[in-house]
Amino acid sequence: MNIRVRRTAAVLTAAVALGAGTAAWAASPASAAPAATPACTAGNLAVWVNADSASGAAGTINYDLKFTNIGGYTCHLTGYPGVSATNFSGDQLGAPARRVNNAPARIVNIPPDGTAHSNLGYIEVQVDPSCRPVRADLLRVFPPNAKGARHAFFDLTVCTTGRVDLTIDRVQPGV
Repeated sequence: MNIRVRRTAAVLTAAVALGAGTAAWAASPASAAPAATPACTAGNLAVWVNADSASGAAGTINYDLKFTNIGGYTCHLTGYPGVSATNFSGDQLGAPARRVNNAPARIVNIPPDGTAHSNLGYIEVQVDPSCRPVRADLLRVFPPNAKGARHAFFDLTVCTTGRVDLTIDRVQPGV
């Protein structure tokens, strides 16, 4: 009988504690609600271009620019990444990618080992003396709202005269 009384007391104590906690949470301001996932940083992402995803028409080839979470926790991206072509020394070549509004704005949660993507457009450079084309070796990619950047191998020819050769969409979920 003594064991039964202890179990009943333990159940009642747990129920009272749970009820008090729920009441306190419901009465507290919204800022006390559970925190959202942290923003992804360059340090917890691998960035790469899926060359097999190439598609296009009218002189523009589109690729999936992938963001893979290599961290140990879920993080999120929202908005446009910053993208520019560079050489192996890290010097920017040509103009940075122009943002295009082809995808809806959304918060994209990326679990560990999960991947999100953004559409990267490459406007094929015409060999033309006014363009002054150069060969780029890499893309420098800043995740949306981040200060640090990652590099993705992607060799391409870009103009050095200010013409925009790259476009970028907002980050979207999925592979």
